Amino acid sequence: MDSIDEKGIDTSAADDVSTATDITNSSITDEIKEHPCYTRYLVIASCFTIQGLSCGVVHSWGVQQEYLANNTYKDEPQKIKTLSYIGTLMFFSLYLWGMPAGWIAEVWSYRNLCFIGIVIMALGEVLASFCSEPWQLCITQGIVFGVGIGLVFGPTSTAPAGWFTKRRGLATGITVAGVGVGGLVIAPLTEFLVRTTSVAWSQRITAFYILVLGTISCWFVRVPTQNTRRSFRSFNWREFKNRRFAVHAAMVFFVTAAYIVPYTYLPEFWVTHGISSQTASVLIAVANVASSVGRIVTGFSADYIGVLNSLVLSLGIASVSCLLIWPFATNIGVGVVMGLFYGFTAGGYWSVAPLAAAKLFGIEKLASNTGTFYTVSAIGAWLGNPVGNAILSGPGHGTLFLGMSIYIGVLWFSAFVMAVVNRASYSKRLIDIV
Repeated sequence: MDSIDEKGIDTSAADDVSTATDITNSSITDEIKEHPCYTRYLVIASCFTIQGLSCGVVHSWGVQQEYLANNTYKDEPQKIKTLSYIGTLMFFSLYLWGMPAGWIAEVWSYRNLCFIGIVIMALGEVLASFCSEPWQLCITQGIVFGVGIGLVFGPTSTAPAGWFTKRRGLATGITVAGVGVGGLVIAPLTEFLVRTTSVAWSQRITAFYILVLGTISCWFVRVPTQNTRRSFRSFNWREFKNRRFAVHAAMVFFVTAAYIVPYTYLPEFWVTHGISSQTASVLIAVANVASSVGRIVTGFSADYIGVLNSLVLSLGIASVSCLLIWPFATNIGVGVVMGLFYGFTAGGYWSVAPLAAAKLFGIEKLASNTGTFYTVSAIGAWLGNPVGNAILSGPGHGTLFLGMSIYIGVLWFSAFVMAVVNRASYSKRLIDIV
C-alpha cells in the first residue's frame, strides 16, 4: 500500500529508497568483511592518487598555455586563440565520457577501465609532446588526454563509497580532495619543468609519472563485489522519466557550467582592481587549498548532518559567495574571504554530489548513475567559460564584473533550488538527517 502523508502526498518512493538502502548497506557490510580490513584504505589512496594525476594535469595546463602564448606563438593571435580551447576540451571530455565509463566499470571492471584510462592519458601527453601546431594539441592534449580523464574520473570518484556505510562521506571527501592536492603539486612541478627543459619534455615527463603512479594505483581500484548479472543491455533509459533523477541531473548541469568560471576570471577581476598578478595567483591558491579542505570537511559533515542537508548547504553558500561577496572582493582582505568561501563550498559539492545520488537512487548503481549525470552536464562544461567570456566582452559590465558574478550566482542558485526540491521529496521535515 502506498504511504500518504498528512497533506495527501505520496511518500512511498522515499520509503522504498530508504528500505532498499538499508538492505543494500547490510549486504555491503557482509561483502566488505570478506576482504582484509586495509583494503578499503588502499582503495581510497589509489583513487585519491588517480584523481590528483588526472585533474592536476588539467589544472596545470594553464602553465604550458601561458608559455606557448608568450613565446612559441607570441605574434600569432589566431594560434593563441586556438590554445584557449584545449582546457575547455579536457574539461568537456572529463564529463562527456561519464556515462559509458560508469556503466563499463559496473558491468566489467573498475580496475581494468582505470588502467585503460591511464594508458590513454599517458599516450595523449606523449603525442602532444611532438605537436608543433595548436590544432594538433587540441586533438592530443584536449581530446585524447580528455578521453583518458573521462574514463577514470567517475569510477575513482565513486569506488570508495562502496566500501563504507558509516563513514562514506569522509571516505569520498578524502578521495576527491586529490583533485585539489594534485593541482597544488603538479602545477608548480610543470612550471619548473617548462622553465628548465621545454613544454615538450614537460609533457613526456608527465606521461612517465602518470603511467608509473597510475598503473600502481589502478591495481587497488575495486569495489567489494562486481555485479556480473548486469549487462550493457540492461541500462534503464526510463530513469530519465523519474522526477528526482531529472532534477538531480539539472543540478549537476548548473554546477558544471558554473564551477570553473570563477577560477578562470577571478584573477583578471583582481588585477583590474590593482592587485598584482602574483597576489592574484596566491588568492587562487587559497581557493584551491580551501577546496581540498572543503571536500574533506563537507564529506565528514555529511556523515553527521546528512548528505542531502550538506549538499543544500554547500550550494546555498556558494550562491551567496558569488552574488554577494564577489562584487566587493576588490581588495586582498575580501579577496581572501571570497577564495575561502567559494573554494570551500564549491569544492565540498564534489564530495556530496555522488553521495546524494547514492542516497536518492541506491549505491549499487552509483557509478553508472553518476556517470550519466556527468555526461548530461557535459554541455554545461563546454558553455561555462565561453558564456562568461561573452558577458565580459560585452559593453557595460563594469569593473565589478557584475554581469559575470550574477551569471555564476544564478547558476549556483538554480542548482541550490534543484537540491532543495530533491531534499524535500525525500523528507519535508527540516530537522531530519537525510
